[in-house]
Amino acid sequence: MPRWIHPDFDFRPLRPLFMCIISNTHVGKIPGVSAAGVTPEFTFYTPGADAELVEFNRIVTMPGLPETPGGCPTPGIITRAALSLTGVPALFVASGLDKKPAVPYVELGGAAGGDIRYTPGVPEAPEIMEKAALLGRKVSALSDCIFIGESIAGGTTTALAVLRAIGYNGSVSSSFDSNPIELKSEIVRQALRRCDSEPGEFRDDIMRAIVEFGDPMIPCALGLLKGIGSTTRVVLSGGTQLAAVLLLAKRLGIEGDFSIATTKYVAEDPSASFRDIVEDSGWNYYVVDPGLERSRIPVIQAFTRGFVKEGVGAGGAALLAGILGVTQERLVEETDRVLMTVELPGCASKA
Repeated sequence: MPRWIHPDFDFRPLRPLFMCIISNTHVGKIPGVSAAGVTPEFTFYTPGADAELVEFNRIVTMPGLPETPGGCPTPGIITRAALSLTGVPALFVASGLDKKPAVPYVELGGAAGGDIRYTPGVPEAPEIMEKAALLGRKVSALSDCIFIGESIAGGTTTALAVLRAIGYNGSVSSSFDSNPIELKSEIVRQALRRCDSEPGEFRDDIMRAIVEFGDPMIPCALGLLKGIGSTTRVVLSGGTQLAAVLLLAKRLGIEGDFSIATTKYVAEDPSASFRDIVEDSGWNYYVVDPGLERSRIPVIQAFTRGFVKEGVGAGGAALLAGILGVTQERLVEETDRVLMTVELPGCASKA
C-alpha cells in the first residue's frame, strides 16, 4: 500500500465501481454556510457540474467551474484524475436534485432539501431510502467493492443538525478554510426550535430526525448501504457528512462490510470530529494524502491550507487509485492536467 494512504487497505478489488450522490439543499443557499460555489445561488448548480467534470472533463450546465468564492476549484478535479488514471467507471445518483447534469445518471426523485430553519429537510426521506435500497441491491451484483461519494452544498450543516437531534455532540468540517461553526450551530438551534425540541429528543426516532433536519443525500446513502448490505464491500468516500451517515447506519441497525476514506485535510481538521464520529460508528477509516502541495497550480495548493478539503468522493477515489498502483506524484500531475484542460462554457479550457 502506498505510504500516502493510512492504514493499509487489505483488499484489491477486481470490479470496483465509483458512485456519487448528487443532491441539493436550500441550507446551502444560506450566506456563509458553504464555499461550494462562487455565490450561494450557484451552489445549486455545483453537484451537476461536478458530475459533468468527472464524466466529461467539461462543464455544461453551470456558467463556469465549480469553485469557492476565492477561486479554489472543486475536489472533483481529484476524482476525475483518479478515475481517469484507473479506468474505474462512475455512476451518479440524483436524490433531491434541482439542477440536473448533462450526463447519464440514476434518478431517485424527491425535491431539493428544505431550509431546515423553516421547513422539514426531507419529507420524502423514507421513499428515497427505499428506492436507494433497491438500487443498492442491483449494483451489489455488479461490483466487489463500491466507493460512494457525495456532492451537496450545505450538507455538513444538515449532518450537524441530524447529529444534534439524535443527541450526538461531534462537530463537522467546512469547505471554508475557517469553519463557520457558530453560524452552523445557530441554524441547528433554529431548526430545533421550529420543532419545539431539544438536542437528543430524536435519539429513538432516527428517520424523523432525518426528515426534519437532514438533506436528500442522507437517506440515499443509507438506502444504498442497506441494499448492498454484506454482499459487497463499501467504502464511503467523503468527510464528516458521510461519517455521520455511518453513525446513523449503526443506529438504524444497518449491517455490512463498510468503511470510509477521506483526505488528510478533513482528518487533520482540528475543528471537526471525523475520527471520533467514525470510531463511534464502529467501522474503519482510511486517510489519504493527495500530496497537493506538489501541485504547480496555486489554487490547487490551497487545499493544503484548509480550503475545500473533500467532496465528490475525492478521498475514496484517491484511495482507489493508490490501491490500483497510481503514485501520489502521478495523481498530482493528472489533477493539474484536469484543471488546465477542463472545458468551460464559452471557452476551450481553464488554461
